[in-house]
Amino acid sequence: MPVASGSSVDKVTPETLAERIRALSEEFALTLKGNLEEMRSVWASIQTDTSSLASAPNFVRMHEIAHSLAGAGKSLGFPRVSQAAAPLDSLFRLLREKQSPLTEEEVDQINLLITDLELAIDIPGEQVRLDIIHPHVEESPDQNSVFHTLLFADLSENGDAITLLKDVGFETTAVTGGSPPERVSRGEPAVLLSPLASVAEARGWLTQCGLEHDVPVVAVGERGTFHERLDSVRQGAADFLFLPLDREDVFSRLSAIEERLMAPPIRVVIAEDDQTLAEFYKLTLEHAGMEAKIVREPETILNELAGTAADIILMDLYLGSCTGLELAQIVRQFSAYTTVPILFLSTESRITLQLEARHLGADDFLVKPLKPAQLVSAVMSRAQRYRDLKKLTDRDSLTGLLNHTNILRSLDREISSAARTETHVVMAMVDIDHFKKVNDTYGHAVGDQVLLRVTHLIRNRLRRTDLVGRYGGEEFAVVMPNTTLETATAILEELREACAEIDHNTDQGSFKITFSAGAADFPNIETGNELAQAADECLYEAKRTGRNKVVTVQNRASA
Repeated sequence: MPVASGSSVDKVTPETLAERIRALSEEFALTLKGNLEEMRSVWASIQTDTSSLASAPNFVRMHEIAHSLAGAGKSLGFPRVSQAAAPLDSLFRLLREKQSPLTEEEVDQINLLITDLELAIDIPGEQVRLDIIHPHVEESPDQNSVFHTLLFADLSENGDAITLLKDVGFETTAVTGGSPPERVSRGEPAVLLSPLASVAEARGWLTQCGLEHDVPVVAVGERGTFHERLDSVRQGAADFLFLPLDREDVFSRLSAIEERLMAPPIRVVIAEDDQTLAEFYKLTLEHAGMEAKIVREPETILNELAGTAADIILMDLYLGSCTGLELAQIVRQFSAYTTVPILFLSTESRITLQLEARHLGADDFLVKPLKPAQLVSAVMSRAQRYRDLKKLTDRDSLTGLLNHTNILRSLDREISSAARTETHVVMAMVDIDHFKKVNDTYGHAVGDQVLLRVTHLIRNRLRRTDLVGRYGGEEFAVVMPNTTLETATAILEELREACAEIDHNTDQGSFKITFSAGAADFPNIETGNELAQAADECLYEAKRTGRNKVVTVQNRASA
């Protein structure tokens, strides 16, 4: 039952974005004359005393102006400005590093470069092109939204595949052309399974339906050989399965796709002191479906990271009060951020400095000015890889849910955020009733299948902002940010009723299961440990008083 995701990403249409980028470009154009006049004025004062060191405040100010123009010009539609400012930026940087008085030759060189910049500023700007970025306008899914598995061509008649997919909890529909299911057309997440020989046809059908950017295709081959997999990659398949389908492999791979399609937006923290350029980055990333926060003062970055759970950090190499290299080293001192990707943004092109940046914790070095598509591609690929790698260390191997340690860390983070925003957080414990009897009667393989079905039910019925973990054995933990205890109780009751309706089919016949749940809320209970303990005590009460029920700190206290 995913409900509105609650993301803070602005719903920016391509038309609105174009207007806002155009406004930024016009704002940048209005500052060009002023920046040049300030540079001329500062330079005039420097030339009266060329014996002063290049580290003097007025020289630093000239460098800041040149650095800003070199980095922002091309991105905002003024490529000639970037081209003219870049040599000044490089020269000022070298002179500051040299720490010696200016020579007559250096003075002449600066005069020539300022003149070149003056000529470039008079050249009209160009329109910033965003058409090569696929816009992502996120819609809030309705309360009955589910993940769909579509079977194409011959797979639509494969009864074993259909049965297996339904057994592990996937909504499965056979498609043979024509129109896709109405709910998929409305934007509900889906994946299309296609025989290897029909992948190109399947992708063509999605294009005709206007779903080529939204529905990934998984190729299904006969043996899973290298050449079959290579063929699937060349046809544009997102993943590969081979026959006969393996239950755990299918669940793992399709769940990974489902999670990626239904995951919260990629969260980006932008450490950039140039306000116009930072806003340009933010708008561009939000246009591609990401969530971005700007940090202009380096000393505030730790507070932003603590409340954001960032997937990636964009960091300018020069930030006024400190360098990006220094700031990166501070960020890396905190264990929670040791693996968060850091991409440095700078006009700096020297390989030695780029290598030093990587040595000090950077994951890549992007040279300004950046084209919008280049920025989106670099951020998206590295952030998604970070998420994928985190799954290997933060997730339970069977269910793919957060493990015990990380669900509690997530709880602490959500409580910290809720304390700042004065909102609620609910912690719920869910435990499958009589699970040992399932294992003893039907075997552990069936027990694992039950865990997978319950996992899929919980994940598919909660919001994208809710967090689910495997707390241990057959016990699950659910963290619901920005949710009252009353709302959470209603959701848990719906989950409990839906769980009791599922048929679990085995060679020994079918059976049903139930679960019990306990829930507590912040700020009624103030710390993560106490919240988890209270939810666990409520769960124990539910089990003790008959099972198949939801007990909360509220209804327990009133009983």
